[in-house]
Amino acid sequence: MANITDERTSQSVEQVKERVSDAAGQAKEQTREQLRAQIETRTTQAGEQVSSTAQAFRGASDQLRQQGNDRAASMVEAVAERSDRLGAYLTRTDGDGMLRDVEDFARRQPWLLVGAGTVAGFLTARFVKASSDARYSATSSNWYAASEPGPRPTSSFVPTAGGSSGVR
Repeated sequence: MANITDERTSQSVEQVKERVSDAAGQAKEQTREQLRAQIETRTTQAGEQVSSTAQAFRGASDQLRQQGNDRAASMVEAVAERSDRLGAYLTRTDGDGMLRDVEDFARRQPWLLVGAGTVAGFLTARFVKASSDARYSATSSNWYAASEPGPRPTSSFVPTAGGSSGVR
C-alpha cells in the first residue's frame, strides 16, 4: 500500500513539474515575442526619424548650393544619403535581421568591433567619473550645509589625493 501511495505521489510531483515547466516556457516565449515586437516598433520609429533628418539635410544642402557653397552642399548631401539608407534599413529590418548583420560584421571586422567596444567603455568610464564628481560635490556641500549653522564660507572644501583637505 505504501508503494502505491509513493508511486502516485511521484506521478503527481512529475505532473506538477511538467505543468510548471510548460507555464514557464509559455511565459518565456510570450516575453520574447513582446520584446521582439517592441524592438521592431522602436527600430521602425528610429528609421522614420532618421529618414526625416535626411530630408532636413537635403534642405540644408539645397540652401548651401543656392548660396554658392557647393563643397559644403555635397558633403551635407552625402550625409543625407547615408542617413536615408540607415533610415530605410532600420525601417525594413527586424531585430533578428539586425542581430545577424551585427554578427556578420563582427566576423568580418573583429578588430573594429574590439576598438568600438574599447571606445564605448572609455566613454562610459568618463561619464561615470563625471557624474560621480557631481554627486560627490553635491553630497559634500549638503553635508557641510547640514552640519554648520549660519552663513557658508565662499571657498569650498575639496579633499586632495593624499587624503588631506584643501581649500579651493
